[in-house]
This record gives sequence, structure tokens and C-alpha cells, in this order.
Amino acid sequence: MKKSKILILLITLTLPVILYLFLRSFGQNEFALPVFFGDEEKKFCSDSTISAVDIELIDIDTKDLIKLSDTYTADYKVIHFPNTHDSEIQTLKNELNRILNTFDELPITIISFQPIVDQKVDQLGTASFLPAERTNTYLYPIKYKDVFVNCFYAFPTEAWDGKHPSEETIPIENTLVLLDEENKIRGYYDGYETKEVDRLILEIRVLLSNK
Repeated sequence: MKKSKILILLITLTLPVILYLFLRSFGQNEFALPVFFGDEEKKFCSDSTISAVDIELIDIDTKDLIKLSDTYTADYKVIHFPNTHDSEIQTLKNELNRILNTFDELPITIISFQPIVDQKVDQLGTASFLPAERTNTYLYPIKYKDVFVNCFYAFPTEAWDGKHPSEETIPIENTLVLLDEENKIRGYYDGYETKEVDRLILEIRVLLSNK
């Protein structure tokens, strides 16, 4: 019994590495990831006229205003809208740090969006979600949450009734969205689930293998 458990553990740990090496050598055209909402309709977007250059955010570290379009500085972006009051929030932070540690040399950033709690910038007391390099926390006007969730990123919420193109249904506060170098959506993941974050890491490797 113990031997079988050890074997399962070894397979679990080594399979992503083996698959990555295979992709690097043979699979560049076979395992291309989909681009979500390149053509599909974002059916729950109520205002498609608003663009990323129309929304101003507050950079929590500098307290400066910044356009959403100017936050996409790294090659790969993992964006999310965490519920910072969740009693299990450390689980999410651990998984996000694992992503950064896995790709130590890769230009990747974690972008955390939180609602503005005070209109006066000099009185904002919200701390950065992840106080580490390659992470950014931005405060957004709460009136734009629907635009973020349903227009810009088209989260796989329950409203899709299981018919989201990703075939996922994930609570908003759990969802991680992967953006590529062209800021196209390449995947949706549950940031509280280790297996889901493993899939995110693997799919970043797939993107790298296709470069």
C-alpha cells in the first residue's frame, strides 16, 4: 500500500516536467492553448463601449492614478479579484507565490484588483495583496466591477450555466485569469486548488514552448 502511494506521488510530481520536456521537443503545434473570446461573444457584458484606457485605477504602492491599459507591463499576467476577508486567503497567496517561484526568471506579474475603500488617495490604508516583486495591487472604482468581470475578462461565473467557453465555473474571488504577451485570455483557474494552479503553471510552459 505504501509503495503504491509513493508511486502515485512520484507520477504526480514528475508528469508536468515530462510533459513540458515533450512539448519543448515535439509538441509545439500539437498543444496550442485556446485564445478565449477572440471571436466568442461576452454574453453578459452590459457595456462593451468602455475600454481599458477609459478606467483609472490607483496603484496601492505609489498612490498614483494609472490607466488599466498601462498595467499590462509584463509578458504574462495573472489577474484576480481576491476577497481579502476570506479566512482561507493565505491558501491563495501561497499558490500565487508558487507561480512566481516556479518562473523566477520569467517576466510574469500577479495583478490583484481590489475595490476602492476611500476616494481620498492620501488616506488609503489598503495594503498590497502580495508584498513581493512582480506583483501589483490596484484599486478600482466599484461601479466598474461588472465591466471587469463580464466585459474585460468574461469570468466563468454561474451565470453562464456551465456554457462558458472554458467549460469552467469558478467563483469570482477564486478565479485566476492568464493573459499572454498580447493580453489575450489563455485560461481560467481556481486559485484555491493546487491542481488548478499546477495546470496554470503547465499552460504557461506550453505558451513558452510555442515561442
